[in-house]
Amino acid sequence: MHGSSAEQALRAAGFRGEVLLDEPLARHTTWQIGGPAEVLASPDDREDLIRCVRWAGRHEVPWRILGNGSNLLVSDAGVRGLIIRIKKVLDGVERTGERLVSGAGASFPAVANLAAAAGLKGLEFAAGIPGTVGGAVVMNAGWHEHETGNVVESVDVLEAGGTVRTLAREQCHFSYRTSRFRSRRDVILAATFRLEPADPRAVSQELERYAASRKTTQPTALPSCGSVYLKPAGDFAGRLIDEAGLKGSRQGGIEVSPLHANFFVNRGGGTCADALRLMETVEAEVYRRFGVRLIREVEMWE
Repeated sequence: MHGSSAEQALRAAGFRGEVLLDEPLARHTTWQIGGPAEVLASPDDREDLIRCVRWAGRHEVPWRILGNGSNLLVSDAGVRGLIIRIKKVLDGVERTGERLVSGAGASFPAVANLAAAAGLKGLEFAAGIPGTVGGAVVMNAGWHEHETGNVVESVDVLEAGGTVRTLAREQCHFSYRTSRFRSRRDVILAATFRLEPADPRAVSQELERYAASRKTTQPTALPSCGSVYLKPAGDFAGRLIDEAGLKGSRQGGIEVSPLHANFFVNRGGGTCADALRLMETVEAEVYRRFGVRLIREVEMWE
């Protein structure tokens, strides 16, 4: 697939959104790392997104969905094929009684704020999780004992074959930091959250507590991907990395945060190669010291 011909074919198929060729993905990831996307398409709306995915399927064009770009490490060489960016596209949120229906491209913390203002509790933990609703569903994002899957009632998905379906929570197979969507080609379109009525002031105070905790315990002032590693059984990756004396360790522009060791921050000019070298160093030292093999939470695109 050549970028210019792909753009022409997309337009011919009726795609209305923005199309960028050879767009650096460092501009679209929270780690500010990543080479160019061959084609980066931003649909105008849900129908435009469906049209784009169906076009890619018909023409056997490899495609990926990009949300907020958190929890993501993109190769310095970039990625071939079609990247479909849904941030600020599927971002509508509607309330129906004790339910919030949110588009996949909506900011997860912003949805939590809307829930608080509506006097609905259950999403306060999302104040500490940067990313989109779609990404939170795919990853079953969480904070301590709270997980996205616990408050999901249903998920609207576009299957790889082009069919739109609504899946109940039980069909999503949520477990620690994963769901059925991590191993399938389904595209999250929207999620329905079933919440509980509560005093808006109390919900807002709880939401502010999570937001404040994130600011004091995580390096929010510097670019990162979020947590690099999953929680080992009975322990914490950050504690192990800290105990191994690796806080402040650095490869190129990427550093193990002195504030939270499970966050690797971009001090400026950091590359994918820097991040991979630092991860390999950290993993080897933690295994040497404690016999624990750290498992990467961050998703790799190459």
